[in-house]
Amino acid sequence: MLPLLLLLLPVPVALGSVEVLRPRGVSLSNHHFYEASKPFTCLDGSATIDFAWVNDDYCDCRDGSDEPGTAACPNGRFHCTNAGYRPQNIPSAHVNDGVCDCCDATDEYNSGAACDNTCKELGRREREALQRRTELLREGFILRQQLVQEAAAGRQDKQGRLGALQDARRGLEQRVGELRAAKEAAEGPERAAKDEHRRRWEAATAEAAAAQEAARADEAFAALDTDGDGKVTLEELRASPHLDTDGDGAVSEDEAKALLGDPTPVDAATFRVRLWDTIKHHYKPQDQAEPPSSPPEPPLDETPPEEEEEEEAEEEEEEEDDGSEGPEEELKVPPPQHPEEKGAEEPPPVPPFDAATQALIDAAQKAREELEEAERALKETEESIRALEQELGFDFGPQGEFSYLYNQCYELSTSEYIYRLCPFKRVSQKPKHGGAETNLGTWGSWAGPEHDRFSTMKYEHGTGCWQGPNRATTVKLSCGTETAVTATTEPSRCEYLMELVTPAACRSPPPHEDHDEL
Repeated sequence: MLPLLLLLLPVPVALGSVEVLRPRGVSLSNHHFYEASKPFTCLDGSATIDFAWVNDDYCDCRDGSDEPGTAACPNGRFHCTNAGYRPQNIPSAHVNDGVCDCCDATDEYNSGAACDNTCKELGRREREALQRRTELLREGFILRQQLVQEAAAGRQDKQGRLGALQDARRGLEQRVGELRAAKEAAEGPERAAKDEHRRRWEAATAEAAAAQEAARADEAFAALDTDGDGKVTLEELRASPHLDTDGDGAVSEDEAKALLGDPTPVDAATFRVRLWDTIKHHYKPQDQAEPPSSPPEPPLDETPPEEEEEEEAEEEEEEEDDGSEGPEEELKVPPPQHPEEKGAEEPPPVPPFDAATQALIDAAQKAREELEEAERALKETEESIRALEQELGFDFGPQGEFSYLYNQCYELSTSEYIYRLCPFKRVSQKPKHGGAETNLGTWGSWAGPEHDRFSTMKYEHGTGCWQGPNRATTVKLSCGTETAVTATTEPSRCEYLMELVTPAACRSPPPHEDHDEL
């Protein structure tokens, strides 16, 4: 009978200076449903019973609300007051099961379990953690305010630099136009002077070649005019076997006529004009004629005795000197090369420019260099303008607090990979022990919920997975006094989740609130 009485005892709870009485297992917010002076109506309205049936260890209500302090109803809920800590609701089935679920031990009031009341210790720990969290939020918020101020100053500075660069670009564009016109003006006289220099050189070269060719023709005429009468006849041509065209070793009358073109003897002037171009490829001067063939060697068995003795002596000398020859003695002098075996002569180099032409060349070269320098400066200025315009066009948060992350990169090293986050640019992954880097996504957009859009970054269109989608990374931002990547996971295939702590994510810390039931 005693246990049943214990179930019906009201639980006094101090709320300020007011003591609220309620049945065991009933929360403070529901105590007004349990009035001992009148029948109890189930919270779901399914039945109304005498109040004496509340906590009588028998389930009368379908929602179990008549047995908040016993394990009679499988769907009932027992309320742990947990004074000094946070209250909680547990299934009624856990009441008196020998396991301490409530820190104040009220769920094991009749099981005999040795449960200690740990609520005050847990409350103390939670308050300390809450205090540390509050301090972190407060420090982070101060840092965030500094970031906001720096972002505003930095944006103003970048806008000023952008304006200066745009002014400089206009000046450089004008200067490039002027220098381009000056270059074209300088290159005209330079080109004309170079052309004139080459024309004079080519004319002089052609004149020298013509004089040389005329000298060769005169030399050939003198050699062919064997009787010295000042004319070359058909018979004199036939007497020159090196003019043979059919390779039979002799110049026939027909061959001579074909070369001469006319049986009439020709003088030196006519020879140069009409005949020399025809025969010059066949004609060989006397000093270039083929040397007479050496007499045939006697048969081996007819070697003179004197030569046999000389050969024997040479063999003996070779045996004595065997192995004593040095590398220099093994070198052989190449056979002499005949003039006709030489390759075509290279044309003579162009002579140096005269002073006037060189001055025009130097002036044009200076104009080209000045234009190249101005174009290079213009290109660098345009690149700087594009970079600043791109940076100023980014959405760095409501007050620009995330702008300090631009052009920065943060790494996280795990046992297998090194993850690298470059905010507003890309995310990558590289094997720790060597291997190619993998792109996990490039900057897409802010992707947080509507009320907190700047809490999440999305990076998309990374390297494609094998037979799968392109890699993508979601970056969750949280408050911290430092800026660091704290974790990286792959919740699903080719989808990565990265956590970044940053002061920019710190909002104004909430005021300290004591729980109404501590």
